[in-house]
Amino acid sequence: LAWAIYDKISFNFEGKSFVENVRERTSQFGLNKLQEQILKDVLNEGISVQGVQEGRNIMRKKLCGKKILLVLDDVDHKYQLEMLAGDTTWFKPG
Repeated sequence: LAWAIYDKISFNFEGKSFVENVRERTSQFGLNKLQEQILKDVLNEGISVQGVQEGRNIMRKKLCGKKILLVLDDVDHKYQLEMLAGDTTWFKPG
């Protein structure tokens, strides 16, 4: 259901990313790999992220002022949300 809605409204945004199975993929690969995925999806460029705090800083700087659709599926810790989506100041309103 989330994917269908994402697909239907994603054209309204400057950038988009759908991250599936955050809980499982965090334990397998680490949050920095999910940050890399979001950056690649939104910016259409590969950016290497060595650590979670570095990734958070890169995302905050590069995504600032962009109208982004970000869907995070199966988040089970607040920390994951904070590291992958930050707060509302990261993105352009809307």
